[in-house]
Amino acid sequence: MSKAALLQQKVATLPEPIAAEVLDFLEFVTAKRQLESNQQPLKIRQIRGSFKGRLSSSDEFAAQKSYEICLEE
Repeated sequence: MSKAALLQQKVATLPEPIAAEVLDFLEFVTAKRQLESNQQPLKIRQIRGSFKGRLSSSDEFAAQKSYEICLEE
């Protein structure tokens, strides 16, 4: 049985005041998750922006690595 089906089964037997409290909690959790997911891209952009100009490309890394290998030989 899925979590959603189990939740529906248990909620169907709750008294009205407790069902209202569970519904309030569910709406709170849903709103919190939505707020967190909306803020995630902003955090990613901020992190990327802080490393702008500091990160090298794969080609630059490969060239540097091949130079280091030549020095070891």
